Formats: sequence, structure tokens, C-alpha cells
Amino acid sequence: MAGRFDDWEKDDKGHLKVWPMLAFTTALFGTEKVGLRLEIGTQAPKPGEPVPALQLVLDPAQVRQLAEALAEAEARLANAHFAGLGTPGHG
Repeated sequence: MAGRFDDWEKDDKGHLKVWPMLAFTTALFGTEKVGLRLEIGTQAPKPGEPVPALQLVLDPAQVRQLAEALAEAEARLANAHFAGLGTPGHG
């Protein structure tokens, strides 16, 4: 059985490569697509420096799926927090 993070990119030590999100913006491309720009990095860039970002285009079904997945993740996080799972000593 595959693990939850088996297909995620990892560094040479086996740690997941993840980036904090600094900001995001959305845009409509006509009436058919949504643009989503996720600005990422370990710290805010200095003025004039480019901001690393992932820019995506999504169709309406993908927007709904992403919204549902994020809402589910937020609910699970809230449940874990209220259950005390996010406190030290509880994993």
C-alpha cells in the first residue's frame, strides 16, 4: 500500500520539499477558466526581486474540487486542534 507522501518530491535526505505560501491571487480568463497564482518562499522578497510563484489555470470542475479539498483539510485541521492533537505531546 502506498504511503500518503510517496509521490511527493523529496530532498536527498528524504524530507518533503514544501514551501510556505506567501500570498495568492486569482483571476478570471474569460468565462471558462480561473487563474491561480501561488507566491511561495521562505521569506518575503526584497523590493524589486522576483517572487517565486506557481501559476495555474483551472476549469470550473477543478476550482470546485480544489475548494472542496481545502475545506475538508481545514475541517480536519480544526477537528485535530479541538481534539488536542495539535498540542505538544500529542503528535
